[in-house]
Amino acid sequence: MSSANITLDNLQKSFGDVDVIPGLSVEITSGSFTVILGPSGCGKSTLLNMVAGLEEVSAGRILIGGREVQNTPPKDRGLAMVFQNYALYPHMTVAENIGYALKVAKVGKGERLKRVAKAAAFVELGDYLDRRPSELSGGQRQRVAIARAIVREPEVLLYDEPLSNLDAKLRHGMRMELHDLHKRIGATSVFVTHDQVEAMTLADNIIIMKEGRIEQFGTPQEIYHEPVSAFVAGFVGAPPMNLVTARVEGGKLVFNEGTIGMIKAPDGPVTLGIRPEKIVADQGAISVSLVYEEDLGSHRVIVSEAADGQRLQLTTQLAPEARFGIRFPSDAVHLFNPKTGERLEFSVEPITS
Repeated sequence: MSSANITLDNLQKSFGDVDVIPGLSVEITSGSFTVILGPSGCGKSTLLNMVAGLEEVSAGRILIGGREVQNTPPKDRGLAMVFQNYALYPHMTVAENIGYALKVAKVGKGERLKRVAKAAAFVELGDYLDRRPSELSGGQRQRVAIARAIVREPEVLLYDEPLSNLDAKLRHGMRMELHDLHKRIGATSVFVTHDQVEAMTLADNIIIMKEGRIEQFGTPQEIYHEPVSAFVAGFVGAPPMNLVTARVEGGKLVFNEGTIGMIKAPDGPVTLGIRPEKIVADQGAISVSLVYEEDLGSHRVIVSEAADGQRLQLTTQLAPEARFGIRFPSDAVHLFNPKTGERLEFSVEPITS
């Protein structure tokens, strides 16, 4: 199966006077698996629907394989889409559901049966071709929907939150299946979700969206370890990054009267970010009290509260006391502008004495 790059050039979408996507540009590499991630209402599904041709473009260009398609009907764009609801015909068999688009396109019966069998084999449904959707599990129905998309041999596969109707165990299994399927078929995949676990595990690249704009575009590791803003830092991670108010005071980075390290920066407030797994629970300079604890077997998720009322989550294998000390390794700290949320590039040096 071939693939194609996708170029979005100043793409815009408005509903009346409301700019849902005010102007978005990005290049999605041919053969890549790109996840569009963001909270509800950020415009991610609208963006996907414009690429698919299900939503009219207000302004800008969509190019697939170098060909402008914003005014091209969906069936002629060289793509296929997998929806959140499976949208299977209940009166048709699995084979008939998979091959329906080929039948409408008047593909010959022999070629149609061959391609249906091939697509079914890709998603391991070869033994279920004579069953109807009501006889399948949720995961099997989702695989039928995927097979129905890939049977057309598209250059681009679009997924609109396809796993949200599955339970946790099935979602985990389907993530592995989608990852394996992508490696085998090689089509350019664009996957919309609000689930950051899906994004982190499936993506080659992640587009983080906020209010119709791209907040950050990068690999999962870049998104996690080098967030460009407090929004990205607080959105990605389970538990998410702690974002608290700290201050620079006389060359020191201070949180809740505890000095984290030495810093060259103007005095004043900053937003300090630190991942829960980076906080060290020992007799550190910052004293906190235990608020809530979840014992997950392999580790504990602790919610703690500092003296000034700010709360921090940390993960640890230790069972903390009602009050305990914590410290922030200086190389694990992120700093953000408290007004704009933009990342600040500062070097924090540990205290040596």
